[in-house]
Amino acid sequence: MQVKTIEHRRFDEEANREYKIPVSFFNTIRNDPMSLYDTAYKFIRHHIDREVPRLKELMEYYQAQNEIKRWSGSPNPMNAHNQVASGFARYITNIRVGYFLGNDIQYKIVDDDGQDKTLADKIKELLKGYNDSSDTPYVDEMLKKDLSITGRAYDLVYVNEGETTLNLAKVDPTTAFVVYDDSIKARPLFAVRYYQTGVLDEQLQEQYEIYTDNALYRYHSDGGVPETNSPEQAVVFDGEEPLFFGRVPLTEYKNNDERTGDWEPELDQMDALDKAISTMANFQEDFNDAAMVITGKFADMTDPVYALDKDGNRIIGKDGKPIILEPAHPRINSHNRMFYLKPYVMQTALNGERQIVSPSLQYVTKQYDSAGWSTYTNFLINEIHKYTNTPNVNDPNFASNASGVAMSYKLWGSDQERKIQESLYKRGLHARLSACLSYWDKINAIPGTNNVEDLVGMIDPNFDPNLPKNDDATAQLIQTLASVPGLNSLQTLREIEEKITGVTADAEEQRIDDQREHELQQASEYDNGATGIGNVFATNQPAETDKQQQSGD
Repeated sequence: MQVKTIEHRRFDEEANREYKIPVSFFNTIRNDPMSLYDTAYKFIRHHIDREVPRLKELMEYYQAQNEIKRWSGSPNPMNAHNQVASGFARYITNIRVGYFLGNDIQYKIVDDDGQDKTLADKIKELLKGYNDSSDTPYVDEMLKKDLSITGRAYDLVYVNEGETTLNLAKVDPTTAFVVYDDSIKARPLFAVRYYQTGVLDEQLQEQYEIYTDNALYRYHSDGGVPETNSPEQAVVFDGEEPLFFGRVPLTEYKNNDERTGDWEPELDQMDALDKAISTMANFQEDFNDAAMVITGKFADMTDPVYALDKDGNRIIGKDGKPIILEPAHPRINSHNRMFYLKPYVMQTALNGERQIVSPSLQYVTKQYDSAGWSTYTNFLINEIHKYTNTPNVNDPNFASNASGVAMSYKLWGSDQERKIQESLYKRGLHARLSACLSYWDKINAIPGTNNVEDLVGMIDPNFDPNLPKNDDATAQLIQTLASVPGLNSLQTLREIEEKITGVTADAEEQRIDDQREHELQQASEYDNGATGIGNVFATNQPAETDKQQQSGD
């Protein structure tokens, strides 16, 4: 049975294909750099020709370079031709990024049996140093931005030459992809990153990097991507570097199973909104530059323009009259604010009767249904908000004083998508952390003999949606929870308090310990008679102790 395809598809049918090959085939080429490149090049060619155009167009929408910029407009060249592109894509993406990762991901080390606290503390120390040095919160935000725009994102765990410190970088989705095996698990077999180097547009070289679970292969070709049928003849193999990540260090993140952006399904609605706004802008401009129609007779008329010979004499026509190139017309100055017109007498051609024509002056304009236009644009705006699950803060019902339940219903759709995206993002984090822990284990930064998957299982990434805060309500909640003995630990209460203070639970505990140590040190100085106040404190201490004993404490 033949499957019918959509005739007018916005993107290529192959624009979002996921790359897979059999494991058995990969095992035959993985240790042969040129055979590996030959296979990778087929995917590179497909990526450039079929997938990158979609990715670039989506990025153009984020930059407000929408389809309206290619709109031909009115066929009349004298009419206005505005191409107004809305920034809806950027608006939705920025809200999604802030909502999802406005609060940094918190990594909690969970030691279930509580037996190896030293291992947990070491992982916590290594992870904190890595997140600080690699600025992972910023990388995470940029990854989420790519996910929102293109539906996919990539990061790379790497080590600079001559160093042992791990780094993290976001990779442009238009220059990278991952090839998986053909199993249900879809394990990554290798990843490709390609880019150009050179001085501006001169001396360009195409660089290729192929990452496997144990090696990095580097290649280059002069003058861009090879176009020959045998790409290995046009590329130079630059060398191989061993990797110690235990997996492919270039990780792909997915926004959803379809790898589509947050607003990609609503591109047609955005185009319709752009056209409606541009049409209104054209109407307003044409209205301001409307043509003026004058009926009547001006007192002052110009002289007609006659045809002249080379001596400057008027040329006489066959009828014996001078040939007129341009007839006389009223002297109209466009800068005038007032025109003086007078009636004139016109003789009809039928019976020769005369009639008086009253003068008039008016602009030629067309009527525009502004109310209908407003209704239409508001409809499109609401549809985009609805189908992208993006709250419309301009909605009069989206009030700042709405109850928590009402606000929850407004964000209900967003939370459903966020839960799915959070699960998929954790998969990517699992791969990133697996590469880091495997490397730390290889260089003996982690004590003992360890299973990397068990180590990854000890790390629990915690996502906290960035929502408008009600500090008073949070403070009351903390007081309520603290008033019930044994209900919550101090650690839990401090984690809730972090939303108000911005200080993590561990940092707050350290501050309390430091303050207690400082107070004990001061008390010790007082007891040793360092100051006169210390002597008083020492003198009053027994009396205070007696008072406590009498009270039964």
